[in-house]
Amino acid sequence: MTTVFPRSNYRATFVVLATAVAAYALLQSLVVPVLPTIQAGLHTSQNTVTWVLTAYLLSASIFTPIMGRLGDMWGKERLLVLTLLALTIGSVMAALSGSILLMIAARVIQGIGGGVLPLSFGIVRDEFPPEKVSGAVGVIAALAAAGAGLGIALAGPIVDVFNYHWLFWIPAIVLVFATIGAKVVVPESPIRTPGRLSWPAIILLSSWLVALVLGISEAPIWGWGSSSVLSLIAIGIVLAAVWIRVESRSSHPLVDMQMMRVPAVWTTNLWPSPQIPDTFLCRLNLTSSEL
Repeated sequence: MTTVFPRSNYRATFVVLATAVAAYALLQSLVVPVLPTIQAGLHTSQNTVTWVLTAYLLSASIFTPIMGRLGDMWGKERLLVLTLLALTIGSVMAALSGSILLMIAARVIQGIGGGVLPLSFGIVRDEFPPEKVSGAVGVIAALAAAGAGLGIALAGPIVDVFNYHWLFWIPAIVLVFATIGAKVVVPESPIRTPGRLSWPAIILLSSWLVALVLGISEAPIWGWGSSSVLSLIAIGIVLAAVWIRVESRSSHPLVDMQMMRVPAVWTTNLWPSPQIPDTFLCRLNLTSSEL
C-alpha cells in the first residue's frame, strides 16, 4: 500500500524554497564586480581579496553533497533550517567584518548554504504533488542560475547607494524571513534514507577540490607553467579519480555516480559553479590591473 503524505501547504513551501535559493544565488556573485572596493575597505592585497570568492566556492562545493546527504538521513526540513541559519550568520559576519580574515571566515560559513539546493529539490520531491514536481524543480534551478547573474548586475547600484556591507545585509534580512518560514511552513518529511557519512569520500572530495581550485585560481599570479600550479592541478586530478572510485563502490555515496553517468546529468554539472570562472577571471583582471 502506498503512503500518501499531506501536501496541502506546498505553495507556501515553494515560496520559502524559492526565496532561500534566490538569496543563496545572489550571495554567489554579488561580490564579484566589487572586489577592488572590498580590497580597499579591508586594506588588503589584490591576491588576498580574491579568497573572498575562492573560500566561498570551496566551502559550497564541499558542503553541498554533505548537507544533502545529512538531509536524507536526519530530515530535510531540519537541515534546511540549519543551512539557512549558517547562511544568515555568515552574511551578518561578512556585513560586520572589518578585516579580510573575518570576511573569509564568514564566506566559508556562507558556503554551508550550498546545501539549500539539494535540500530544496528533495523537499519538492517529497512534499509536492507528483504533477507539480518537475515544474517546481525547473523554477528553483532557474532561480539559482538567474540569481547568480542578477547579483553581478545589482552589486554596483547597491554599493553606489549604500556601501559594500549592504551586499551582505540585504541577503541577511531576506534570509531571516526565509529561515523563519522554513521552520514554520515547510513540513518535515517522514521519508528517511538510512546510512552514514563516508569520511574517506569527504576527505578526498575536500582534498581534490582544494588542490584543483587553488591551482586554477592562483595560475594568473603564479604562472600556468609554474611547478606549483602544475603540481596542484595534477594532485587534484589524481585525487578526483580516487574519489570517483571510492564513491562508485560506496553503499552510501555522497554523490550517486550511477546518476552522474546519465549524459543530461553530467553535462549539466560539468561546470558546477559560476564561481570557478568568476574566481579565475577576477584573479586575471586584478593581476592585469597591475600592469
